Amino acid sequence: MKSILTKKHGLLHADQKIGWGNLRDCYSIANKPGLCVKIVKTKLNPTRKLQAFFFWKNTNIKEYNLYKTIPEKIKPYFNPVLEAEKDYVLTEIPRNHDGSFAKPVKRHTKISNKIFWQHVSDLFHFLEENQLWFFDVLNGNNMFVQKQSETDWRPIVVDYKRLGWKAFPWQIYLAFNRGNRNKLRRRYRKFVAKYKAGEK
Repeated sequence: MKSILTKKHGLLHADQKIGWGNLRDCYSIANKPGLCVKIVKTKLNPTRKLQAFFFWKNTNIKEYNLYKTIPEKIKPYFNPVLEAEKDYVLTEIPRNHDGSFAKPVKRHTKISNKIFWQHVSDLFHFLEENQLWFFDVLNGNNMFVQKQSETDWRPIVVDYKRLGWKAFPWQIYLAFNRGNRNKLRRRYRKFVAKYKAGEK
């Protein structure tokens, strides 16, 4: 069991792995059922090491600082970052109204809840209109479904560290707003087609 000494929450003990990505693994915390910690992987392949060095350096701290700058109108859609240092991020685990843990969109396969899809649409249009290129938002692993009631479902984004062209540094057209806008639109259309019930 890996231990993490945090500034605000003291000594925490990472328990079970509950998620993972290219750079970090996410663990539940022993005796803290509502919290989880993302820890930078100690072993990365050469390509990931280069990406981490040039594009993801201090990514945990950047994610924490980014959360603090998210506009209030869309902030409820982003899972709060409670604390961050170079090697970890402490955050909440999204919960449903009945106390159960929310699940990623990918685990739901197809979603027919109209309120949920209206929120996704509102989020997408706000990002587009304000030129906030959060490419990782429209992702079945990064967006969770939080059931605030039996009918009121909300999208909650749990990973948003990759912002703008650094998410895809080899795609030169992302140096221009038009390229970013087109990419965000494509990702939105694909996300809806893949996960919205009735869409093909």
